[in-house]
Amino acid sequence: MKTPSRKQEERHAARYGGRRTPGSGNGVIKNDVRTATDSWELKITDAKQYALKCEDLLKAEKYALLDGLNMRFKVEFRKFGRSFVVMSEEDYLVMEEQARHGSQAES
Repeated sequence: MKTPSRKQEERHAARYGGRRTPGSGNGVIKNDVRTATDSWELKITDAKQYALKCEDLLKAEKYALLDGLNMRFKVEFRKFGRSFVVMSEEDYLVMEEQARHGSQAES
């Protein structure tokens, strides 16, 4: 039987056109899903809170950067049907800038 985290990884990989990282929790290659541009660390909980630790974010970022990818950290709250994505402020500013230039090009 598939665990909730395995199901989350499969759904996420399918939705974003990525691939699961087999054995990501215990293997040499870390983070759970990779796309062409992003390395995702995924967490899932039935609780109403999640303890987000800087150490976990820095580890996910390190593994993403070693692969030349952007780090994304997703927390899914199953009971609430909500998910949130955490990224570095630098990555956010780059995305914002790209979106701004994209909307100006369409004008």
